[in-house]
Amino acid sequence: MKLHKDSGDSLEPCPHMESMLNQTADGTASKLVEIYARAHAARCPRCGTFLARLTAMLGKLRRMSTEPAEPEKLDEKQWESLEARFAEVEG
Repeated sequence: MKLHKDSGDSLEPCPHMESMLNQTADGTASKLVEIYARAHAARCPRCGTFLARLTAMLGKLRRMSTEPAEPEKLDEKQWESLEARFAEVEG
């Protein structure tokens, strides 16, 4: 069964599947929608790639939001420049 006219090289999912794939990737899909979306993605190269990439990206964003950020450290030259600008504003 042919699902698409194109070769599957596109990064875009099937138009009728995009919402279901988004919900599946972010965990908001109902069980029925998730089963249908995963079954479709398993047989459709475009939707399979879209779902895999979106799931990976959302996972990375979730990990980033829970990891403590390291404060940026300024070298001596940057501190001097910053202090000079503060002096200009305050002066």
